[in-house]
Amino acid sequence: MVNAGHGCIHQALTMTYQAKSVNGRKTDSPEDLVISKIKELINTGILKPGDRLPAERKMAAEFGFGRTQIREALHKLEFYGIIKTLPQSGSVINGLDINTLDGLISDVLNLQHYDFYSLVETRLVLETNAIRLCAERSDEEDLKKLKNALDRYKRKFRTDERDSLDFAFHKAIAEASHNPVFKAMLMIIIPDIMTIYRREQICGPNPAVVEEHIQMYEAVCSRNGELAASLMEEHLQGVLHFARSKANLL
Repeated sequence: MVNAGHGCIHQALTMTYQAKSVNGRKTDSPEDLVISKIKELINTGILKPGDRLPAERKMAAEFGFGRTQIREALHKLEFYGIIKTLPQSGSVINGLDINTLDGLISDVLNLQHYDFYSLVETRLVLETNAIRLCAERSDEEDLKKLKNALDRYKRKFRTDERDSLDFAFHKAIAEASHNPVFKAMLMIIIPDIMTIYRREQICGPNPAVVEEHIQMYEAVCSRNGELAASLMEEHLQGVLHFARSKANLL
């Protein structure tokens, strides 16, 4: 794998950031700016499929942002399948064709202005139907993956990995629905929801949430789609109520 030229990345990011500031326009968030420049570097050939991105520490130093902001940008790109994280190898651009990568990254950037309530409401509709299909269509391999995702969440729900592992469980449900559109749509909205979850500290280490995940898993295993959908709707009511309050809809 080829490492991208760190100097080229730093120069390109710096020039773009300064240009936006000088022109007096509202600057993008640091996460969006990092994603935009990765998109530009892919389009210009500086970054290619299979290239390894610089380490978070180096990107933070070279781009002039905090590591948390770099990490949020990478989380979004990983959720979309644009990059993948390899053990002891860092983040790598996935082996997709350039047009596909460009389209996927454009989707990430175009969704930044959706309001939180709309995102959560859409998630509720998608996930209640996805888990219903999951209960009806999942095979033994799907159930094994779902159980593994549940076990990982149970082991680490008191750690900083809680949010990522929570969404991994929900992603496994979407995959087991065998409806690729459900999965694709969830992958579009989940990164933005996850950013707000972290910022607002919505998902604390609540044992009741673990129990809700267990109940949903058991409903899927028993092939009770209606029960699974009901449990999912109840599971998401708390965050939906919070989103309503943020949107002044209560």
